[in-house]
Amino acid sequence: MAVRIDIDALRGEAGAVACDAADKLRADGQPAAITPDGGGTSCVIREAGQPPYEVWVGITAEGFTAECDCPASAELCAHAVALTTAAVEDGFDWSSAATSSSAPEVDPRLAELTELARCIPAHRLASLVAEWAAADRVLENRLLAQAGRLAPLTSAELDDVGRSIDGIAHEAISGDRWDLHDVEKAGRAIVEEVRVLAERPATEQTLLVVERAARAWDRIVPPLHDAWETYEEEPGEIGGALRAVHVQLCEQVQPDPDELAERLAEIIGAVEVDSCLDEPWDYLGVLGRRRVKALEQRG
Repeated sequence: MAVRIDIDALRGEAGAVACDAADKLRADGQPAAITPDGGGTSCVIREAGQPPYEVWVGITAEGFTAECDCPASAELCAHAVALTTAAVEDGFDWSSAATSSSAPEVDPRLAELTELARCIPAHRLASLVAEWAAADRVLENRLLAQAGRLAPLTSAELDDVGRSIDGIAHEAISGDRWDLHDVEKAGRAIVEEVRVLAERPATEQTLLVVERAARAWDRIVPPLHDAWETYEEEPGEIGGALRAVHVQLCEQVQPDPDELAERLAEIIGAVEVDSCLDEPWDYLGVLGRRRVKALEQRG
């Protein structure tokens, strides 16, 4: 159920100091973008002379909840007020049962490595990250995104990405000398392309390119299904990775659910074997139960 936030009451609770700082952030264009996140909304706040801070606000079972990794002791810091104000101005639909962004348990191994990273001098850690990013396009683009250096691609650039993905798929099964490994290699290359794409601000056009990638993989994967004794896991792994990116972008873009359901039905119905997007319940948060059940029945 959608609810309304009384921004005046919230600002009164935050206090004049936090509100003045939040107003300055808003005047400086922060946050630059907000993202739906677990029924609430999140962003990265960037201000001169300060590290970027990740912020999440939403209405949980405990009431209005704000989380920020800045050093402020108050729950309603300036960053949380700025994010809430931006969301209200944008007409954001607040859920009455949001899930806090910190609710999922942190992987123990990830927590261990995070603590280890904190022990490394900042310049050495930056050099290490840069070294890995130089050899990993996804990490490179994630680094650029975290620094606020990635803008949405233009329509022409997205068309180029789509053609590149089509070319990867075509090359995998063209000629007389292709083999099954070429198909697997092409699938992993397509996954890399969409993961790189997903690091940029999400748009409807981005979503369509990822759907184009899913169609491309659906076209070339049948030989791997036929060779299931050798390639038992690869089709599901690659298809699952493409679907995960698609679901992530759907949650960010929030496309018209009827239009999305129609496109999914067309993609799923276009293949003889299972499409990589044929997991309707993965889209429950975007489509709603009625449309998910309709997709299941059509399948």
